[in-house]
Amino acid sequence: MPITTVFFDVGNTLLTPAVPESEVLVAAVASLGATVDAELVRQSIPRMYQYYEQMYEADNSIWASEDRATSIWLTMYEYLCNLIGIPQLAPEVARLGYERFLDPRSWKPFDDVMPTLEALRARGIRMGLISNWDSSLENIVNGVGLGAYFDVLISSSVVGLHKPQPEIFLLALEEAGATAHETLHVGDHLQADIGGAAAVGIAPVLIDRNDRHGDVEGGSYARVRDLREIANLPSFCA
Repeated sequence: MPITTVFFDVGNTLLTPAVPESEVLVAAVASLGATVDAELVRQSIPRMYQYYEQMYEADNSIWASEDRATSIWLTMYEYLCNLIGIPQLAPEVARLGYERFLDPRSWKPFDDVMPTLEALRARGIRMGLISNWDSSLENIVNGVGLGAYFDVLISSSVVGLHKPQPEIFLLALEEAGATAHETLHVGDHLQADIGGAAAVGIAPVLIDRNDRHGDVEGGSYARVRDLREIANLPSFCA
């Protein structure tokens, strides 16, 4: 059966910070009357995300409630503050950083997003979002001008489910009126997106713009480096 439905992850798949996180956090420090080495902050961001991955591996249910979804961002930014030598400012900097990214103006679509969504809509493809995110997701997606493309928008903290739980993908299928074997899910995270989608029979597609996952090609999933490649996948040509 041909593909009729495509679900997308949001962060690092469709949206990226409009201003680099390092700059946001340097500005947060400055607003508190302090200074920090901007280059050190920039270099420490990958370590912050490594710390996130460790927390996620230990307990991937952290996205299943609003309080915990908020807490994970605050914890990450506080960890960064410790890395860059300002532990005394960590709670305030974390709060300012988190609040900044609740604003849709802090996000922008990747360059390949609009052409991809337009091409899929022209082919009559139903589209939806499945994201480990807090309740700000709908406002952000609408604020960056993408809301009209999606028939389904599922934020983990709102529905009390999280990727890679099968239930969150099954809920999306139900809301879209789709079946797994006619659906793709596109995301950047091997466990949350690729493993979660595959577990319910949805064909997973890994978006790996920066070769984050190295040279290993997935045997059970497609891998693209630009979302515009999706329309040329064999599953669309079946």
